[in-house]
Amino acid sequence: MTDTLTIALGQMDVVPGRPRLNVDNMLRMIQKAKEQSVDLICFPEMCVGGYLLGDKFLEDAYCEELMSYNEELLAASNDIAIAYGNIYVNGSTEGHHPNKDGRSRKYNAVYVMQNGTYADRVQENGILPMGVQPKTLLPNYRFFDDERYFFSLFDVAIDYGKDLSELLSPFLISKGDQRIPIGMELCEDLWCHDYRADGEPINITKILIEAGAESIVNLSASPWTFMKNNARDRRVKYLREQSGSFVKYYYVNCVGVQNNGKNVITFDGGSTVYNEEGDPCILSEKGWEEDLMVIDEKASFLPKKRPMGNTIREKFLAIFNGLKNSRNMLGDDPHFVIGLSGGIDSSLVATLLVLAFGKEKVVGVNMPSQYNSDKTKGAAKALAENLGIEYLILPIEDMVKSNTHILQLDGKPLSEFNLENVQAKIRGASILSNLSAKYRYFFTNNGNKVEIALGYATLYGDWGGAITPIGDLTKTEVADMCHYINDEVFGKEIIPELLLPDALWRFGEAQIQPTAELKSNQVDPMKFGYHCKLLEGITNFRKKSIEDIMTWYVEGNLHEKLGIGLDMMLRWHIDDPKEFLRDLEWFYDTIQKNVFKRVQSPPIILTSKSSYGYDIRESILPVLKTKKFKALKEKIMTMDTYMTK
Repeated sequence: MTDTLTIALGQMDVVPGRPRLNVDNMLRMIQKAKEQSVDLICFPEMCVGGYLLGDKFLEDAYCEELMSYNEELLAASNDIAIAYGNIYVNGSTEGHHPNKDGRSRKYNAVYVMQNGTYADRVQENGILPMGVQPKTLLPNYRFFDDERYFFSLFDVAIDYGKDLSELLSPFLISKGDQRIPIGMELCEDLWCHDYRADGEPINITKILIEAGAESIVNLSASPWTFMKNNARDRRVKYLREQSGSFVKYYYVNCVGVQNNGKNVITFDGGSTVYNEEGDPCILSEKGWEEDLMVIDEKASFLPKKRPMGNTIREKFLAIFNGLKNSRNMLGDDPHFVIGLSGGIDSSLVATLLVLAFGKEKVVGVNMPSQYNSDKTKGAAKALAENLGIEYLILPIEDMVKSNTHILQLDGKPLSEFNLENVQAKIRGASILSNLSAKYRYFFTNNGNKVEIALGYATLYGDWGGAITPIGDLTKTEVADMCHYINDEVFGKEIIPELLLPDALWRFGEAQIQPTAELKSNQVDPMKFGYHCKLLEGITNFRKKSIEDIMTWYVEGNLHEKLGIGLDMMLRWHIDDPKEFLRDLEWFYDTIQKNVFKRVQSPPIILTSKSSYGYDIRESILPVLKTKKFKALKEKIMTMDTYMTK
């Protein structure tokens, strides 16, 4: 029967906090769908106001504003059925039914309407409003805070003493004299494997199919992460296997950028239709872009193989789109001023800015002191020329002397470390932030994930800025992305090759090693390559502890677990147990001691499964060495060398 329905998936750019813009976009898509004789058009989760709105969801007036657009969409539903995500605030005076925080009960809901009225269910329950279905499974991990704001359908069932199946019923979509049952889900309802009741997954899809749904539609606001589409394919296959019988499954996701104040989160779409075997068969061909996918009687439901992803290419696209769509956060026409040190990080950020906004929107500033070499100054100038951006040279040595003089009027000399910080603060606070104000431009934080983890930057200096484009890339990923941009994006050398190491992070004599250039002969203290993989392990979604790393060392499989070669361990002398311990303690202790810096960092564009910002939530705590750590340390101290097994 559902094969007679023409269904459209409105993969749209959802702009958080701009409901008028979003609804106008929806109305345009609805009109296009009507022109193509679509019966049902489906939009993403929370597409009216955005999904990541923070505590705006606690403001009644804000929620009322979002709900006020339902009337416009209801009027637009003449001659078509519409399903979309929006907040629903339960203003009922029948009994006391608050949210868990005592405020008005709110739902992350799907609205279903057709021909100017809210859609009927196969079986109405007298509890839920007409045409409105709350989300059942509320994610409460990473940067998701659904449980902070919304009441789940599962909790509604508990409140009213009902079985969940009594509240999950397909909506009836009319076509001619037929009324076709369509099951509606919201995002996490698909990822049900880890939500349990009575020892079984809370499988919303299975309940809806058993209630008569002839197709399922999942409305999502699912952020991009590497290989997310493949992971979703596996979950739909799991639903097929766990449900017994299955039906066509329509998945619609948003594109664009949203944020939670500390992370910039990108959405790549990936809208997909699955057949009765749970195989992907119709894929959106517009990743990161809007797409109106119309599935009619001519559509093929034969399985399709999803293309394999390329990690660096996808992370490049995430940052590129994160920057390009940061207009939502920074205004319609952002310009940038960027400190160009001549190093690899600032070179990559400047290139990304030019790609996202154009060369006329970026000004590079080199701020040399007595410690900056001709090599780095030359590299900064070469990059600016390659990119075609405006380039300023503003020496800071006189300011360093002036600041040093003032800071020593108390008769106490500044240490070498103090003098390093003075230089960094002059560059960040005195020059970049003031140029930013002078030009009405934004300035960027150019730190990578390893530097952010170790606090290898100066508060009120190079820790400042409006956005951190590469803050979720390890140093190895920074180098890989530079190669990708040179080779694949431009097809020529834009980022100077003298900044790029070999696979073991070795540099030739003519090359430039990573350095802050705040004192003579300074090089960064990190063991790049090795520390990059170590950081990936300890910040992964399934985080590894220092005890895990030590256990792997004892077992002789550390290199395999981290995904590095033995040559990388030899390059950094990690095969020596004493050096391994010294370095590991320094690495972990330094990360914990610099939480106070990270909580002050600018927003970071998310590219991994666990980013600093709001994805990793940290308390400022002292370093704790566990009993297991002490026992493992004693064992490693007795080892002569790292022995593979």
